[in-house]
Amino acid sequence: GGVRVTGVWAPSPLIDLDVSMDNGGEDAEGDAKTSLEVDDVLLSIDGIEVGQDGTIPLSTDRPYERISKSYLITRHRVGKTVELGIVRDGEPMTLQVPLRANRYLCPVYDQFDAHPSYVVCGGCVFVPMSWPWISAHRKKGIPSYNAISSDPAKGDEQVIVLSKVLADEVNVGYHHKQYLILRSVNGSKPSNMRDLVRLIIKGGKLPNLEFRCFMINQEYCEQLICLDVSEVKEAEERILKQHMVANWCSEDCVPPEMKKDDGETEAKTMVSMLEKCDM
Repeated sequence: GGVRVTGVWAPSPLIDLDVSMDNGGEDAEGDAKTSLEVDDVLLSIDGIEVGQDGTIPLSTDRPYERISKSYLITRHRVGKTVELGIVRDGEPMTLQVPLRANRYLCPVYDQFDAHPSYVVCGGCVFVPMSWPWISAHRKKGIPSYNAISSDPAKGDEQVIVLSKVLADEVNVGYHHKQYLILRSVNGSKPSNMRDLVRLIIKGGKLPNLEFRCFMINQEYCEQLICLDVSEVKEAEERILKQHMVANWCSEDCVPPEMKKDDGETEAKTMVSMLEKCDM
């Protein structure tokens, strides 16, 4: 029996994407394997033999009725450890693999009791791409993000989207821009929403803020949004008040180093956060 692992699909509950990409499947100590690898032969899961067609017996009473081996994985919750019997490079071995949650660049859900995650800078509203966000805008001509929505996310990586531009004098000429993927801020690529806040605060000390974006599947066609920092600072309070936005960014987007000791943040505007970072 046994089935050969011909490829590694991520995200997968049996694959630690961060580890497998960084150091070839070794854990932090480097002395144990905790993930399946290509060309492994999977012999058993939790002591139950896996057939050459990737199936297992339905039960001990009905051994001739077989079902997919995935049942032995999906019956457990995230965090549960499963025992995999494998052959690697001709050597039989046993892996103790903790099941991990599937992580996608485009999350299927926004988690329970989640508040909207956003950053508003110069009227440009940036949000993390997620299926709830896509569904909410589907009737408004939003493009298809299928090309990247199922890609695995490494760590806290997010795809940041320019959802819309809140019209104001400071962003004249950019009012029509929406549904663009953010590539960089002043030449630096943000890996997630917190990183975006860091780059904006860093760019707030420069003359201009440059957001480089592109349409999905049109990476070669870059669109530039260039804002004068002094005008952005002056217009911020006016934009937030006019569009009834309480803070310039949601609480979850504030980096830990920019919060107070109690985990709260007083900076409700980019200007006030800039002032605190300069202190």
